[in-house]
Formats: sequence, structure tokens, C-alpha cells
Amino acid sequence: MSLCHAQRMSYADDSAVWRQRLKAKLAPHRIRSTLTFVALYQMTHEMIKHAVIEDVRGFYGHSPLESGTWLTGEQGRSRYNRDVLALAPKNVFRASLQWLQASEAISPAQVARLDDIYEHRHELTHELTKFIVDVDSEPDLDLLTDAVQIMRDISRFWIQVDKDIGTFDEHEDVDVHEVRSGSLLVLDMCIQAYVEGLNMPEAGASE
Repeated sequence: MSLCHAQRMSYADDSAVWRQRLKAKLAPHRIRSTLTFVALYQMTHEMIKHAVIEDVRGFYGHSPLESGTWLTGEQGRSRYNRDVLALAPKNVFRASLQWLQASEAISPAQVARLDDIYEHRHELTHELTKFIVDVDSEPDLDLLTDAVQIMRDISRFWIQVDKDIGTFDEHEDVDVHEVRSGSLLVLDMCIQAYVEGLNMPEAGASE
């Protein structure tokens, strides 16, 4: 399944070619690939949201088990409000992103790219039928690739934080580039499964 944007054409341009493209688009393995891509894209976006919002909040002592509970008490809540929420009072995601950028977890370009990643997630979710039946509409592989890289960079940042506070002291010479979080392990498994599925279109089509 090609995920690049093909040159747009209409039925009037070349009806025979258009029919061939539509037939290929509606093949069962192509539909499954599209649906799998959408699920993978949405999962990646949700992982990024969690790593941005919840992990930043947790850094200041917010309990991951009970919303509204601060393990560091009112002092932790106050520091979070001052250091993070004040950066963008009306948007906790944007505020957390700015905090991560200031902490050099991600670059300004990656912060800006997340706007495009979110817009495509919205499009995939609310206009899914278009990506299944429109011969000129394909999911954006470049955006998924960038989203995965952003997730990796944020995950590496939090692993470095853990290392700095002594989480890995009992292990010698821990390389933060080699350690993967549980979320990243799951994401990598799903990416691998998706790629392997793309390499078996004939088997999928004959089921």
C-alpha cells in the first residue's frame, strides 16, 4: 500500500485508469492497511498526549492512579501551575509542550509539526471514509514517521530524567538511547506488525 499522495485525477481525465485505481483502492488488503494505519496513527498521537500532559504533570508529583491527587502536596501543585500551566493557561497540552521545549526534550520545529500531526489525526478520524474510497486520498506516512520520532525523543527525555534521579543506579553504564519505555515497546511492536502486513498483500487479498 503506497501512502504517498498520488497526483489527483478525476473520472473524466481517464475513466479506465480511474476505475483501475478505485478497484485497487477497494481491495480488501488495501482497506485493512488503511484501517491499520489509522489505528496506529491514533495510538501514536494518544501516546504523545500522555507523554506530554500526564508525564509532565507526574514530574511535579501528580498521582498517576488518582486524578487530582498530588503526592507532593500543595507545593507540587503550585510549582506545576507556576512552571507549566502559566506558559499557556488555557491549553494544558500547549503549556506542557512549551515546558518540554524549554527542557530541550523536543525542538521548536517538532512542536510546530505536532499541529500538522493533530490536524491529520482529526481528518483520519472524522473523514475515514474518504481515505477508503477516494483514489486521491491517502494517509500521510511522513506525519506518522515524524510523530513516532517525537514520541521517541520525549520518551528518551523521560528516561534521562529517571537516570538523573538514580532510577538506574543499580545498573552500570545505562545508555538512554538503548532503553525503551513500555509504551515505546508496544508502539514498536505495532509498527513492525503493520510493516509486515504491507509486505503480504496477496495473502491478505485472497482470504
